[in-house]
Amino acid sequence: MKRITKALIAIAAGLTVLAAASCSKDDTIRYNNATMGNVVNGKFTSDQGNIFNVAEQNCAGKLDTMKRAFIICDVLSQSEGSATEYDIRLNYLAPVMTKNAILASEITEENKPANDPILLQSYWVSGGYINIYLAVPVVSDSKIKHTIDFLYDDTAQADGTYTFQLRHNCNGEVFNESNESKITFAYAYASVPVTSIIKEDNARITLKWLNYKVAGNAVVLSETIELKGEMLYSSDTYQQVPAEALVSRSALALE
Repeated sequence: MKRITKALIAIAAGLTVLAAASCSKDDTIRYNNATMGNVVNGKFTSDQGNIFNVAEQNCAGKLDTMKRAFIICDVLSQSEGSATEYDIRLNYLAPVMTKNAILASEITEENKPANDPILLQSYWVSGGYINIYLAVPVVSDSKIKHTIDFLYDDTAQADGTYTFQLRHNCNGEVFNESNESKITFAYAYASVPVTSIIKEDNARITLKWLNYKVAGNAVVLSETIELKGEMLYSSDTYQQVPAEALVSRSALALE
């Protein structure tokens, strides 16, 4: 077993955001609005600073049980007397695993995070977080939970440049010919807050990770490649969720 067809990890096309002409109380203002944000006192506040109240729900899951979430919704109306509060129809909901970064200077051989490969789909900065959307291979009937950590390299920081490493621990899940027919890809969202680390108004972020090799239309589970990406950060950065992460599918529960 070496390859899994890329069809299993195909990304759905980005959802079109449409603005209606009317903004009256009974009209839908915006369709297929996708955003990430935090849940505070049962209310969702997007990374852009808008408060969304769930007036209708067309999906499974409970928003008030999450600390951070990715949602796709229709914005139904603007709350009276508020420029930033809206009633929404919730169409999709996924939890976002959130963890503080581990400092590289505090890592020892005993607490060193694993570095199992992933398939990173997208990364972006918003709301004071580095956000990622990733896929990992799993055995469909397995109960093993995967772990994601972010490492901040505080030992090699240059002025205005911050380096983070994404670490994945599959916790011993094995992929071989005996379970090849049960292997599929699971998807998840994760965020790491960076405002306590990055003090400058403007900075550059480097993200490094170990990725599965992609060859043509297949993912090669037996080969990996080290990759890195660059992001620009400012104290008021807001970047929309990339099209590659606008996928309505069940999300893997990470720890």
